[in-house]
Amino acid sequence: MVLGISHPPSIDPEQLESLIQDGFKLIDVREQDEWDAGHHQSAEHIPMGMIVESINSFKDSEKYVFVCRSGARSGKVTNFVASQNIESYNLSGGMKELQNFTEKIFNSEGNPGQVI
Repeated sequence: MVLGISHPPSIDPEQLESLIQDGFKLIDVREQDEWDAGHHQSAEHIPMGMIVESINSFKDSEKYVFVCRSGARSGKVTNFVASQNIESYNLSGGMKELQNFTEKIFNSEGNPGQVI
């Protein structure tokens, strides 16, 4: 994975819901325990450690938003996926910020979730 210092293209959390409605795919790159505690209902879970081996599942016809807890891990993932000529954005502030703009964070049992 490319771990360069360049800043990935990003979106603000208040934009996420409209981008999902426009067809953007939300990918959560956090670890399983973080996902289980609380994730956005529209997200797909691909832990950061699985991104490289999952790269062929990303389509260059799709647009992706990557999220982690604070935006650091997802920023690295965004840079890597973008380097593969796939339109990718980092969610600024991660799940910590997103929880201020959405009611759609649930735990693995379908109950209101929390960001850990």
